[in-house]
Amino acid sequence: MAMKSDKRPHYEPDFAKVDSILRHLQQTESHDWLGEITHWGTQVCYLLLQNYNITRLNIQSSNFHLILLTTFFFAQRIWFFLWRMTQFSDAHGVRFACHLTLFFVMVDSLYCGLTLAMQDSFAGVYLALPLLLSVLFYHGYLKSQTNVFTAELFNMLRRCVYHSLEAAYCIGVLPLRFVRYDYIYYDTSRCAFLTFLVTVHIFLSFLCLELHCLGSEALQQTRMLGEWRRIAEPGPKQGKPAEWSSYGGPYPRGAVVLCKGRYYEALAAQNTCMPTSLRLWPIVFILGDSQRAKAFMLVALLMLNMVLVQLVLWSNQWIMYAIMIIPNAIHFLYVKLRKTHSFFNPAHLNLRQLQWDLRGMPPGQSDLGKNCRGALDRGWASGLSKGLAEMKHRHNGELGNHFADSFGDSSCPDPLFMSAVAASTSFFFGNAGSTRYPDLAPS
Repeated sequence: MAMKSDKRPHYEPDFAKVDSILRHLQQTESHDWLGEITHWGTQVCYLLLQNYNITRLNIQSSNFHLILLTTFFFAQRIWFFLWRMTQFSDAHGVRFACHLTLFFVMVDSLYCGLTLAMQDSFAGVYLALPLLLSVLFYHGYLKSQTNVFTAELFNMLRRCVYHSLEAAYCIGVLPLRFVRYDYIYYDTSRCAFLTFLVTVHIFLSFLCLELHCLGSEALQQTRMLGEWRRIAEPGPKQGKPAEWSSYGGPYPRGAVVLCKGRYYEALAAQNTCMPTSLRLWPIVFILGDSQRAKAFMLVALLMLNMVLVQLVLWSNQWIMYAIMIIPNAIHFLYVKLRKTHSFFNPAHLNLRQLQWDLRGMPPGQSDLGKNCRGALDRGWASGLSKGLAEMKHRHNGELGNHFADSFGDSSCPDPLFMSAVAASTSFFFGNAGSTRYPDLAPS
């Protein structure tokens, strides 16, 4: 019995292109776990350095319970990720390993916390303060921001400031509060200066980590902030302006709104920020371009390293500042050399992969070719969906089932997916991609 020939290899190039696009989006929006672990290790290094600054070589005088508890607290983002793995992972072995890890972390944290509370009656207040502030910050303050056009950007900056101050509290306050012996002498001013340097570097490190996690969202919302100017009153042709609202944005150039009893006129092409906000031009100037943001990050790290080198040359505590150069230099090289950072160095996507190769199609599929070409000419959503629907109808659902496995329940790709590809290409490649490949310019 002759076996029926399989014509599916005819369309393997198309499938490969779709898989390449999916891998590109997955790479640019995946979490930076190498940066996450490096950020955690940097904080632990500064914590140990502060304890050395207090006790010197008298290692047995260090409070190891506090060091272990603070180390667990610095890895809170990792523990939250493991907790989400226990909720959504389908692998039983992975869920068991995550549960076991979280169990030991919780037991050790409770043991260290109770030991510190037995040594000091006010220990519970100092240890519970960062936990209470974290709950209020994430579940109260951040969720109160209602402007969807700027929430991701400003919440990212607020998280960077908050976590840098949180690290300053855990490194600069707790070790001085829980000194085990009264006879230990330490220089408070030197500890405060060390905490200041740590706070600056933690802010830069966390900002780099957050920019990778957000990717194009931070770049897009920065470019849409806009600018407002205060005017005396609107002209007679403009009528009575409406009250400014985040739900009414983005406002076009020339729009006049009323905000807190004053009139403002929009100056940029798109304006989403509140008119009474502080001048946001530094944020727009630095984060509005990924390469400029990378240059500012490198300059800031280089200046911090130069300060540390001067302290090594002129301070009698040179070994402490020499150790601080190591994580700063590693962070500088990490930003400079890494090629797949979602914001500074987005994953390379060959724009030719977005073009559908219609050559080699069997005869009688000219309508399909027109539909797919129409997708490139008129935009991603309508034409490509129509072309794929036609392919599904002509080939007994084989292609539709392939896309159903890739995109979810729908047999055709969601138009939002195609919009995401166009938006990602536009944000990361700018106008260069549109001018070089005019067929791929999003409508």
